[in-house]
Amino acid sequence: EFTKEISAPPQKRVWEVDFLRGIMILFVVWDHTLNDVRVDAGGNYKTALFQAIYDFSCRYSSGNLRAVCQPAFVIMFIFTAGLSCSFSSDNFKRALKLMAVSVFLTLGGFVVSVVLKRHMIVYFNVIHVIALSVFLLSVIEFFWKKCKKNWQKNVFGLTMTAVTLTVLIVGACAKREPWTDDNSHWFFLAQHVGEDYNRFMSMDYRTFFPDFGWFLIGAFLGKALYKDKRTLFESVNPKYLTPVTVCGRKTLLIYFVSKIVTFGFIYLFHGILDWL
Repeated sequence: EFTKEISAPPQKRVWEVDFLRGIMILFVVWDHTLNDVRVDAGGNYKTALFQAIYDFSCRYSSGNLRAVCQPAFVIMFIFTAGLSCSFSSDNFKRALKLMAVSVFLTLGGFVVSVVLKRHMIVYFNVIHVIALSVFLLSVIEFFWKKCKKNWQKNVFGLTMTAVTLTVLIVGACAKREPWTDDNSHWFFLAQHVGEDYNRFMSMDYRTFFPDFGWFLIGAFLGKALYKDKRTLFESVNPKYLTPVTVCGRKTLLIYFVSKIVTFGFIYLFHGILDWL
């Protein structure tokens, strides 16, 4: 008697998570592009087109639309990053990859700063936040697997709820009343005040608190909603959303390519060739 190996069908991606991630990364690209147009050239454009874009970016950066949308979209970006971790088979490996990307981002900024003689080092931004969050989530998952009895799981669940709320509350309080500690080792943790802290913030910066709290909410909600790792909206045909969902699958690539292309374009055609 012969037995046939039946391979499991390839797991379909959960389109709504990719869609959310796609929307978030498209907003990040939009926001960063307008910021680069505004900051990198300082408004000294020769062409009417780029001067108009610069004027629009100034209105956008100081307007109510960005004041409301930018924090909300970044929080959702971090939330969906946590949500996505519920589909990963090994979040520790994922964390190591993201940490490598974070180091590359910081070192790349250092090299560019030396070459251009401008302070462009990114010490701690949303990529660093997600990398550290995924690493800590892998630690949380390790201890969760050690909980065999119901009372252990209950205590662990209550502990993590308390941790999540603490991170959110501490981060929110630090935004209202920034910390005054001048120890630079803690600048990444929450909002501070002071000259040294202002230099640490650099051109792109996020605090770990309260963002880690939003990440944990996404991660825990993902575990609850996607136990079977299947879409919650099976009646929807995602092929019509492909342009956005593809962006959601390639968030890191789009993030880096958009930054390099935008900055490189402005630096080359405005800073060197003076065509803009």
